[in-house]
Amino acid sequence: MENRLNLKNLEYVCSLMKDILNVSFHVLDKEGTLITDISPKESFNPLYPSKQSFFRQVFRREEKRSPGPTIRSTPFYETVFFIPIGNLGTVILGPVLSSRPTQVLIDELISSYGKKEMEESLRKYYYSLPVINRSKLIQVSKLFYFLYHKKIDDQDIIAPQMQVDNQLIDEKMCNKHMLEIHQNSSFHHDPIAEKKVYQYIMDGHKEKLLAYWKAFKENTSFDFGKLSKKNEVRNQKNLSIATITLATRAAISGGLHPEIAYSLGDSFIQDLEELQDIEDIHLFTENILYEFASRVEKAKRENHSRPIFQCKNYIYKHIYEPLSLQSIAEHLNMSPKYLSNLFKKEVGIPISEYIQQTKIEEAKKLMTFGEHSLSDIHALLNFTDQSYFTKVFKRYTGITPKQFMKKPVSF
Repeated sequence: MENRLNLKNLEYVCSLMKDILNVSFHVLDKEGTLITDISPKESFNPLYPSKQSFFRQVFRREEKRSPGPTIRSTPFYETVFFIPIGNLGTVILGPVLSSRPTQVLIDELISSYGKKEMEESLRKYYYSLPVINRSKLIQVSKLFYFLYHKKIDDQDIIAPQMQVDNQLIDEKMCNKHMLEIHQNSSFHHDPIAEKKVYQYIMDGHKEKLLAYWKAFKENTSFDFGKLSKKNEVRNQKNLSIATITLATRAAISGGLHPEIAYSLGDSFIQDLEELQDIEDIHLFTENILYEFASRVEKAKRENHSRPIFQCKNYIYKHIYEPLSLQSIAEHLNMSPKYLSNLFKKEVGIPISEYIQQTKIEEAKKLMTFGEHSLSDIHALLNFTDQSYFTKVFKRYTGITPKQFMKKPVSF
């Protein structure tokens, strides 16, 4: 192997693989400095100041110490492979995507990082990245490692836990959901846990959805059931198809136009069938849930002017606090009278009535997903007493809270 261990031969191999896969290859020295760049297109993620800054970000100490190939996901949804090549340094394969880019993904990056001016360049960059499943990339990294070191198996490739953007997921929220999830013995047999995921889609709350889903995925005690006994990849695809079907229905219930929801669902199922790696299927499913929740949020936002969207968002986020027209108007820097008139015009009901409706919806969730007593719930939601809470609850639902709690859980 020693006669192969030189930069010229390494560049030749990278160039051949670039032509075969249409994937970028980069060679970094032992300090992480880019020395060779072999790319089908001259582009880099505009969220980084420069291509070199990208490598400084992703080439960390663990890659320098790693004896074998390593998979790493960037905070911007890209995947890269690190392959150590003796004294030459490290080959980086990628970045690539494990599933096709969506407009929602680009919108979220723009929103999270305040880069509206980069919308066009971001879209161009993400649509230029190759979409390659993880299993194929693993085989390529194994080939590189064999050429310059020795034969290795799939389990020898290090795959650190995927990073999650802290701006999108609140760790406290995730820990809270983890505690809730541990109380359930099986997601497959627990309709309450399943319903909670789809409730977040209906509400358009993608951050809470991701936190709950992340906590759920980290719990190893769940029994997912088997929809295919002979083939685990087929089994995971079937489970994902069932998830897409329910997520489609949840999105429609949340206000997404049925034609859009069904078209998305059909497209996702077609893309899913192209995947052959279980990790890719899991990530793809997570992206699907997130996209449906994002679409619902966007649909809800577009139905109203920005002040009313902000008003409704404030009410939801502060539902456990005392709420009044005056306090909400002060937060939005608006005249209470103007806000009241605008809200009634766009929503069709007074803001006080909307607050009560939202409280009742929250009470229903507490009764469905939690273990709170009725006295706890009326106090949490700032009703004056349980009798008044029961009266308001019956006005909006037609039944009493006790009758609601006896109903079977359904979706």
